[in-house]
Amino acid sequence: MSVRGKRTPRTALSLLGVVGVLLSLVGGPAVAQDQPAVLPALQVVVLVDESGSIGDADLVAEKEAARTIAASVLAPGSIVSVVGFGSSEKPGQSAVDVVCPPTGVDESQSRDGLAKCVDGLHKRQVSEGAGTDHVAALQQALDTVRSGGPDRKVVFLLTDGVLDVSNSPSWGDTPDRRNRAAAAEIKNVLGALDRQHAQVWPLGFGKVDLGGLAGLAKGTSCTPAAPNPKERVVGAGDLRGAIQDAFRSASCGSYNTSDRGDVPKGGSLDLTVDIPEVASDASIIVYKRDRRVQVEYRAPGSGKPAPAEGGSHFEFAGQSTETESVVIADPVPGRWTIRLSSADVDARDVAAAVFFQAAVKAYLTAVPAQPAAGQTVDVGMQVRARDKAIADPDILRGLTFVVTLTGSSGFPAQTVQLTDPDGDGAFTGQLKVPDGAKGDLTFTGDVSGVGIGGDRRVLSTKVRGEPAAVQGQILFDDNRATVTPGGSITGTARVANNSGAPVRLRFQTSDVTAGTTLTVDPSAPQAEPGNSDIPFTLHFGPGTPEGVSGARLSLVTESDGAVVAERLLATEVAPEPGVFERFFWMWVGLGVLVLAALVFLLLRLRTKLADLSVGGLRVQLRRGGFQVSELVAPDPSARTFGFVVHDDFTGLQLQPAGPDEPNTFHIRRVSGRLEFGGPGVPTAMLQPGSPRAIGPDMDVVILDDRAAAGVNSGPPTDPFATTAHPAGGNGYAGPPVDPFAQTTAVPTEGTSHLDNPFGDSQFPRPANEPEQRTEQRPSPQIDPYNPFA
Repeated sequence: MSVRGKRTPRTALSLLGVVGVLLSLVGGPAVAQDQPAVLPALQVVVLVDESGSIGDADLVAEKEAARTIAASVLAPGSIVSVVGFGSSEKPGQSAVDVVCPPTGVDESQSRDGLAKCVDGLHKRQVSEGAGTDHVAALQQALDTVRSGGPDRKVVFLLTDGVLDVSNSPSWGDTPDRRNRAAAAEIKNVLGALDRQHAQVWPLGFGKVDLGGLAGLAKGTSCTPAAPNPKERVVGAGDLRGAIQDAFRSASCGSYNTSDRGDVPKGGSLDLTVDIPEVASDASIIVYKRDRRVQVEYRAPGSGKPAPAEGGSHFEFAGQSTETESVVIADPVPGRWTIRLSSADVDARDVAAAVFFQAAVKAYLTAVPAQPAAGQTVDVGMQVRARDKAIADPDILRGLTFVVTLTGSSGFPAQTVQLTDPDGDGAFTGQLKVPDGAKGDLTFTGDVSGVGIGGDRRVLSTKVRGEPAAVQGQILFDDNRATVTPGGSITGTARVANNSGAPVRLRFQTSDVTAGTTLTVDPSAPQAEPGNSDIPFTLHFGPGTPEGVSGARLSLVTESDGAVVAERLLATEVAPEPGVFERFFWMWVGLGVLVLAALVFLLLRLRTKLADLSVGGLRVQLRRGGFQVSELVAPDPSARTFGFVVHDDFTGLQLQPAGPDEPNTFHIRRVSGRLEFGGPGVPTAMLQPGSPRAIGPDMDVVILDDRAAAGVNSGPPTDPFATTAHPAGGNGYAGPPVDPFAQTTAVPTEGTSHLDNPFGDSQFPRPANEPEQRTEQRPSPQIDPYNPFA
């Protein structure tokens, strides 16, 4: 199935670079070649061992690996072929079987054909030539890569590593001689593949002969950031990981994987994979285990499955096989959902992966534009993604920028690997033009890394006879500045004018991210003789799109346009702040005030509630003036203290009132006083410690432990006193005292009488009797009406 949109040029995902026009003072302008950003095409040959030593399960794994490799080839113009191999032992047999001839992957039909033709791989029988002729397989790959096609060539050798041509008469007259001859020839074929700049990745399946597998790897990976080809044994549990690691290093693409899961019969399962924003092309590969499982792909936030939404171009492949895929151009970045459903079978251990790459374009600059012999040149490079400069450290961390200087005078090539100390996405370094260099100079910049297609930029100029009279450098005040549409950044141009006269200069911008408008103030400054600093402001137009905007800022002479200074920039353009962002600190201050007010109100409410709670209250029941029972408020946080008077075999007792219990007395706090009422007792306000009659010869006294410290409480000490007791701090003098308790009272100094425990007379103390202190021992409370007291 092929669904097309506008595919070329891929402006939505192209990584644009700064490859500007550098003006030569002698030979005229020297222009760096500029081309649309595209992924580099690959020529991929997959060699699959079909010999009798391969197990059935291993062959299934080899097929899955072949389909994964084919589905991971993204670049238009790429060619993929799949070759099965065994041995040729008698007439009518062939050591190789080209099951998938070289096939371009520009159309969905061709991708689907590759996925299906892999089914042609099979385990050979003895009658078909069941040996293992690695030489014949590698020679087939060599013939394929020699036939032309893309420059990047990759060979995957899927085998158990057991070379066996013992029954192939073309290799000699005895089994031992045949295997030795074939082993020697392998080195020659690998050498020829290496001269074709082909990578050879041997991947071991089944019962691997490590000795046979060793030495089969050749070539270098697509980038210094990735490992070179090497032998790897593919276990049952890491098939996808092994294939992904190999193809990542071979092609500079990158994978993200999903979790594994099971699709129940009659049910479905959702898997997810993430496509990053920089990806210009992506292939979602689904390992569904059974060809009857159906797959649906949905882009982030999409209401319809692909191909209705999610990209500009879709190529579906392998829908009738165990491993299917969809290649997406200009994919919507974010988390994609893959829904697998099955009506007929249970599919176990299904999974998905996404392979992605970014087509990149690099910018290359050199300052001064026309250096003199022996002069140091500042070189810089930058890449862009989706028409925006890349400044994300996670993406840049895996990229390598290298600039090489060569010249027509034959000096040794000068190479420098660029770095980004400011973290702004502009990679810089220095190269020195050798002393005595003459004629043409060529700066070649290469960017490579996992996840991008890579790019090469070439900039040509000439050696200047003598240093330029006016030279300079552009510096930004903040290399990581963020602006809003309509905002600006500032900087300084440092100029050395050795011409002896004022020179009129001009700022100019080029290679600006699409949609971005830039103006410089002042636009045409003047450099006085000697050294001078020229402050400037770079303004971004109000319609500048959000994201990272890149450009090349140049300072040139007004008279002839000679480049004095040049600088790559990558500036984050953020959305215009809303009301909240503009007045953030005011909102913070208001928030603090509101929070403080809420805390104050909560504290006030808590205090008020605490003031109204019955905590600290206790009630005493008295009969005939004696305390017979006491009850503390059972729930200190409650607003009402309810109790009942219960008459049991011990006498009258106070007990907490149950819900809706009749004959309940209640106590509440109201405005610093106590509200009391109950059966037969009208509700009235009481002061703590004041008695309240609740029946014949019965009253209650409510005590408040929140009263001032040091206040005594309890019934009167005189058992013959009336019920109206003089109030102490809380209403009366304290608990009743046993009138027959033994006490020895000694008048205090200055008195001449003894206390009568009955409180109704005084007895004089003889004048010569020594003064004594009153010492009273506490005694138990006695209720004369309680026979058990």
